[in-house]
Amino acid sequence: IGGTHLVCLVNDKNILKLRKRKGERKYKPFAVMVPNLDIVRDSLKISLEEREILNSFRRPIVLLEKKNICDESKISNQIAPGLNNIGIMLPYSGIHHLLFDFIGEKPLIYTSGNKSSIPMAIENTKIIEQLKDLADIFLLHNRQIYQRVDDSVLRIHDNKVKLIRRSRGFVPEYLSLPFEVEISSAIATGPELMTTGAILRRNRIFQTQHIGHVTHLETLDFLKESLFHMKNLLQVKDTEIKFIACDLHPAFITTQLAQEFSSKFNVDLYQIQHHYAHILSLMAENDVKIDEKIVGICTDGIGYGTDGNIWGGEIILSDYNKFQRIGHLEYQPMIGGDRCTKYPARMAASIILNKFGVDEASKIFNRIEIINDLEYKEKELLTLISQYKETNTQTPSNNIPLTSSTGRIFDTISYLLGASKFKSYRGEPAMKLEGLASRGNPDKVDLKINYSRKNGVVIINTSELIQNLLSLLQDSNHKKADIAAKFHIEMGKVFGEVAVEIARKTNVKKIGLTGGVAYNYSFSKIIKTHIINSGFQFLEHDRVAPGDAGISIGQLISGLFQYNKNK
Repeated sequence: IGGTHLVCLVNDKNILKLRKRKGERKYKPFAVMVPNLDIVRDSLKISLEEREILNSFRRPIVLLEKKNICDESKISNQIAPGLNNIGIMLPYSGIHHLLFDFIGEKPLIYTSGNKSSIPMAIENTKIIEQLKDLADIFLLHNRQIYQRVDDSVLRIHDNKVKLIRRSRGFVPEYLSLPFEVEISSAIATGPELMTTGAILRRNRIFQTQHIGHVTHLETLDFLKESLFHMKNLLQVKDTEIKFIACDLHPAFITTQLAQEFSSKFNVDLYQIQHHYAHILSLMAENDVKIDEKIVGICTDGIGYGTDGNIWGGEIILSDYNKFQRIGHLEYQPMIGGDRCTKYPARMAASIILNKFGVDEASKIFNRIEIINDLEYKEKELLTLISQYKETNTQTPSNNIPLTSSTGRIFDTISYLLGASKFKSYRGEPAMKLEGLASRGNPDKVDLKINYSRKNGVVIINTSELIQNLLSLLQDSNHKKADIAAKFHIEMGKVFGEVAVEIARKTNVKKIGLTGGVAYNYSFSKIIKTHIINSGFQFLEHDRVAPGDAGISIGQLISGLFQYNKNK
């Protein structure tokens, strides 16, 4: 239904074989299908809400927390190495039930049948061509697949659904906007990663299924096909489309697609700041009224800022017409640019150089043996230091971009605590850090994150954080899991404190959390608790993805208000 899967019995031999064949996948977790939930009750924790949604007609993949003593005879830890949860799903088609009738009550790895970053093939000849090096046997059907659709993925936070991948079982359900809309239709092309597109139909927004990372021609074509398929389903005429909305980043392929659509339909194009779009989607989902403001906390990996820097740790005062950036994480250099996202050691080196200077940083590099975790070893470290010397890292540079990204701080902490040395899939260092923290006791560590003000904007001090963490690591009495647990608490606490302070000063009653880091339960729980205990209404996602998959909704909302101003 909607595509193909790669399937095998759960054992370490099969897992290693599949990882080797997938190549780029490395340590990315696999989903597991079980005939019933009794099979995993000794290995995984299952709440009533998780059980209900697993058994619902939607049949998503649900991330279930591992028990402290996990029965590896049923569910191998190699399925999701270093993580504290595993994605579980139940059968949802006849062939699944027939398969379990044949093999008995054994868990199966059930992962999308596609090569990394390329959409699933949906024609039999192309399926065989794409998967011939991955699969030993093909079970195909002569029934044509018209629209590919991935399995939906989610986790539950305190009875609230956090959609990670919104697809089968959820699409094409719509989000109703909490205000009147006068125009007929508009289109948003989404961000570049974890993309969904969206179409406005009066006061309803319909998102496409999960598209993926629009970094290849095949994925771009998939996005176009899905948008036009939705357009046809909604019977939207070309003349009804009044504007196109997209991300602010000029180099995104989705931005280029939006420019193409703008010319095709002869309408205006509105480029929306990434984190503002996140917050607008949160506002609409929570029925924030047209005359209300909220303080939005947006924490993620990357988003192009209005100052040309890379944002990602933002506290924003927002309404539907405009936003004001009132607080953010301290800017840190990304020496080598995007390579810092793939190699956490580079991000750590960048922050350490920026904080300590070359001489002191070199001593730290020797102590933590950072050279072992750089792809080109000593040559790469010398290049890093040389680039740092040549550039003033307190101002934007073509060579060294600056970032306020929460994701990059989580990556750095994950690296320094040994949770993840390399990123083989999106979010891996932060997810493994969360896994490490789940085994720690925060009460055994003294760590605090401070903030200051500069030109009326609150700056959360991450250089001092890294300095203090390096000091803790020199004390052998401190366990890394304890430090990880304490970091989560203090990071959540400082975001909560700053947001509450801003809300009080601006007389705002609602504070919300959005962005990809909101999937981290430990972090988001601290923020939520602090905000509620401070007397504010806390806004969170339940029907819209907190991550980039929810951005297309916010793009349409901002575009709508800009269109109304200009008409």
